[in-house]
Amino acid sequence: MPECYVDTNLIEYLLNAGVNHQHCCSKVVGQLNTTFAERFAVGIIDKDKVELGYIKECEPIAKTPHLTLLKHKERCQYLITIAPAVDRFLLDCAEGLNVDPTRFEIPSDLKNFTKLSKSITSNTDQRFKALFSAIQEHEEIHCLRETLVYLCQKKYSADTATLKKHFTTNS
Repeated sequence: MPECYVDTNLIEYLLNAGVNHQHCCSKVVGQLNTTFAERFAVGIIDKDKVELGYIKECEPIAKTPHLTLLKHKERCQYLITIAPAVDRFLLDCAEGLNVDPTRFEIPSDLKNFTKLSKSITSNTDQRFKALFSAIQEHEEIHCLRETLVYLCQKKYSADTATLKKHFTTNS
């Protein structure tokens, strides 16, 4: 359950499947607390300056420079936070692999990148998919993909040690 348009595009790209898009962090948490209260779910949000109450109900499992994986203390729910936000994360991954976003007609400066990524059309924008393809081997993108695939496969039987391994071997 990603919170914004470019997050949705990224997660659908990584999983090669549709996801339950929400419009903001509080809506992701709202869905986790209501619709998915008794079901397995994974929320993906930017690590905003204001910490949501839901995060206090979770325990950290593993962390990379940009990603933190948390598990709810009582439910079979996971939360992945992206710090400081998905825009910076994607630009840092591109920079880490010497990939120039302008090759895909995407601005390389944070302000204009963010402006483009906040557009409603960024959830299906092929330019972003091309960027994701170019940076998919970045260790944190790989970590995110492997963690999401594992959680989607194992759901209720996901093992914390295995999740930690995804983060330690890829960070």
